[in-house]
Amino acid sequence: MSQYEVGAVLWIIHTDRPGLMAYRVVEEITKKTLEGEQIQYLVQAATPKTKTVKLETIKGHVYEDSEEAKQKMIENATRAIDGMVVKIQGNVDKFFNGKTEEPVKQPSVTTIQSSGELKPGYQWVELENGTKAQVKIPEIMK
Repeated sequence: MSQYEVGAVLWIIHTDRPGLMAYRVVEEITKKTLEGEQIQYLVQAATPKTKTVKLETIKGHVYEDSEEAKQKMIENATRAIDGMVVKIQGNVDKFFNGKTEEPVKQPSVTTIQSSGELKPGYQWVELENGTKAQVKIPEIMK
């Protein structure tokens, strides 16, 4: 178990219920027995009219710095979000046969009756009726 100073603020991410709470160490109790020395901490929550409780009875992860607790919560949230995305992607693959429908861009066509100058990014195409056309083929179709 870590050691804390009386007066130190501890940031605890609860594991039995969602949330973050700050506690202040209000007392350190040292017991010396035949088995050795045992240290207990009494803490008080940063809420009005709270009673002191033994730190060891609080179910959660203790951080001595608010930024450290914040980063851990962000990691936890990111992991949860990633899990949701993976699960839903599995559903997409299963129920949509792995196909995501993207709209196909239609080529833009400029019909030229004569053999005019080719515009940049276009290609000449001869249509079935013999008409020559300049066609810009989107990158997705190349």
